[in-house]
Amino acid sequence: MKTFKLKDLTFTALIVVLMFVLGYILVPLFAILPIPAYRAIFVAPIYGAGITLAINQTKRTGTATIIGILIGLMIGSFAIIMFFVSAVAGFATDIIGSMLGGYRKEKNILIAGSLFPAIQIPLVFYIMAYTVGGVFGELIKQPIIILIPTIFAYIIAYISSIAVLRVWKKRKINSQL
Repeated sequence: MKTFKLKDLTFTALIVVLMFVLGYILVPLFAILPIPAYRAIFVAPIYGAGITLAINQTKRTGTATIIGILIGLMIGSFAIIMFFVSAVAGFATDIIGSMLGGYRKEKNILIAGSLFPAIQIPLVFYIMAYTVGGVFGELIKQPIIILIPTIFAYIIAYISSIAVLRVWKKRKINSQL
């Protein structure tokens, strides 16, 4: 396994900052959602594009984990549970990416970009159900409440991943970095 180069880590850190800033702009929209776990739907295109760009640049397993930990450190200041959600989502994304054969194929990069935000929805539900309890404990008994938004977030992230990868390749940005 190749190690990360400084330019890969720098690029990944810039992507994380961009993901955080763009996600933070959406905070006023979060207030309209009745269930906090659904907030991942709003940030799915941003997270999907960010993960896709970073993995496309590095082509290394571990990129999603690094992003998950870094973004988790930032949003963990709002709710510590979100650190664990982001870190586990990044780790799970990398595990699934490895099981698919790594990030050499564009298809696997797109899947990883879509999985990262989608995995966060069930993670929030289950972590909240077992730490906070209450309404979250009742909600996890109805899988449709978790499944539909998860699929929706996956689709939105997949579309944004495809779009950003097309622009990235069309502009041949990768060769300039």
